[in-house]
Amino acid sequence: MPSRIPREDARYLGGTVPMLVLVSAAPVEQLPVFQLDAGRPLPCGGWQFLAGLAVSVVDGPGDSGILVEGIAHPDEAEERFAWMGAVDHAGGAVVLVVDSHSPVYDWDVLASSGKAQGGFVSAIQRSG
Repeated sequence: MPSRIPREDARYLGGTVPMLVLVSAAPVEQLPVFQLDAGRPLPCGGWQFLAGLAVSVVDGPGDSGILVEGIAHPDEAEERFAWMGAVDHAGGAVVLVVDSHSPVYDWDVLASSGKAQGGFVSAIQRSG
């Protein structure tokens, strides 16, 4: 199980529901197979998400979890802050773990493949 995803294997995608796409050849323990219900990703029970600038954390049940490296250069900050605002607005993000850097825009294809893991993960609310 990966416990850390380097920034080059993480994509932060916007949209109505923001997505965090992680590339890992190894499956993530306890993260469900990606499935849809009426076209929407199922929630990942027991998982929560803390979106950050320098690091993001996808925290699962027990000892399961993933540390995702954040931005590498200050020029990336504005775009990441916008993405974090979208996560706050949506109350979370769709977190997907896939095995390659292929495009992931079609949720139906991902769900039917049975290879992707993840779903909607609720955000940990930041105080402030």
